[in-house]
Amino acid sequence: MANDLFIYIGGQKYCLSVEEVSKGHCEKLKELMLENTGRRITINRPKLAFEAILDFHLTGCLHMPISVCPEQFKEELDHWEVPHMTMERCCLTRLLSYFREKALLKDYKNSRRCMPEKYSSSPKTAIAKVFKKLWNILNYQDDCLATKMYFFLSTCMIFLSIFGVAISTLPQFRVQEPSVETVVTPIQTPPAPDYCKLVYESITWMKRLNFNLNESTIERSASDRKFFLTDVFPEPVHKKIPSLQQTIDQGTNAFFYIEIITTVFFTADKVLRLLTCPGLLSYLFGIMNIAEILLLLASYSRFIVHYLYIQYNGNAWSLLLYIQMFRVLRIVRVMRHVTAFKVLNYSMKAGLKDLCVIFMYIFIGLIIFSNLIFFFELSEDFRSIPDSWWWALITMTTVGYGDMIPKSIPGKVLGCICAVSGVIMLSLVIPIFVNTFLFLYQFAELDSVKIPTLTKKREFKTNTSANTEVTFTSE
Repeated sequence: MANDLFIYIGGQKYCLSVEEVSKGHCEKLKELMLENTGRRITINRPKLAFEAILDFHLTGCLHMPISVCPEQFKEELDHWEVPHMTMERCCLTRLLSYFREKALLKDYKNSRRCMPEKYSSSPKTAIAKVFKKLWNILNYQDDCLATKMYFFLSTCMIFLSIFGVAISTLPQFRVQEPSVETVVTPIQTPPAPDYCKLVYESITWMKRLNFNLNESTIERSASDRKFFLTDVFPEPVHKKIPSLQQTIDQGTNAFFYIEIITTVFFTADKVLRLLTCPGLLSYLFGIMNIAEILLLLASYSRFIVHYLYIQYNGNAWSLLLYIQMFRVLRIVRVMRHVTAFKVLNYSMKAGLKDLCVIFMYIFIGLIIFSNLIFFFELSEDFRSIPDSWWWALITMTTVGYGDMIPKSIPGKVLGCICAVSGVIMLSLVIPIFVNTFLFLYQFAELDSVKIPTLTKKREFKTNTSANTEVTFTSE
């Protein structure tokens, strides 16, 4: 017993020999025990965390208990000056994962705190308070009834604006081309050719050849300018989307009134935002704000074209109809205030490195499989290696449109390998985004969780006797 050392921690008594202490692996704990001559040491540290340090001191293997918080265990390691890399791999992974999630959560909090929708300081004047209240309502920052009603109203207007254009493109509302009626004429005997007239026309054509060449050069340059639009949009947009005048002529005035209502609403919304925003310059140069202003200008230009009786015939005014496709961007303004969309947006930014890995994997597989399938199949099915890129991409992502199909046995085997490799890629990388999204979403939903308060009061009664008893009574 003379060589025994007693350690008291958290009401627990530990008995160690001096020889075991002198051969330990924790230098600070060794110095503390050897310097104490009373053979009795009381350490005011968490019990479970210290037990892991004591086990490491005796065995040299450092493990983190399951019931101990990683943050508390890291503080214990810092107190006893034990490097965290000394931990075994099984527990080190859990500790590193915790601090990775902690850093991710801190970054997510900072991203929410730096959102431009909130005023940085509390306003002092009454007008500033009204502007702040109005700004919070416009950006859905308050939980009041007015904010919820405006959120519902703006969402309805956005969907009305989007589906108004979408429904107007139905076949019964689109512009119909006039049908060419065939006229049946009786068969007549062709007249005899006038050879003098033919000779005169050929000579005249030869004299005007130079002028025609210059004129064709001008026309060719004009067609080159239209090449990009005709390649991206093979059919003129004015044949797909009816103009305001055409909606009135066809008896579908509802589309005309929808355009007026939505334009007035978004104009009032934009004016109020510009008046109440805390930073005008930063707000004006936002990407979404620029897009919304361009959409409003395009809407007003359509009304001007309508009242000036200007027709859309593939001219520059048709650009106003092309801009209508960008109305779908307005839905982003509503969705970015939804908690799930915020978390999804940040998860994509946090997993940018993983996204690059996916793109690199797809790029390598696309190059390999497209080159092999081009040489395995006939040229009629896979005309070139760039055409094979499409097949490889669609097969790796397990979409499989079926427009390009391998027919030879090596080509089918290669297609199976390409599809399986795509499935493996998706199954390995997608869970990374899922875990990040679920972790941040659970934290974001904590604000809406309400913990019920205690409804029963408890009283403590003690008896002053030799054997003290504590009794609990509840009402």
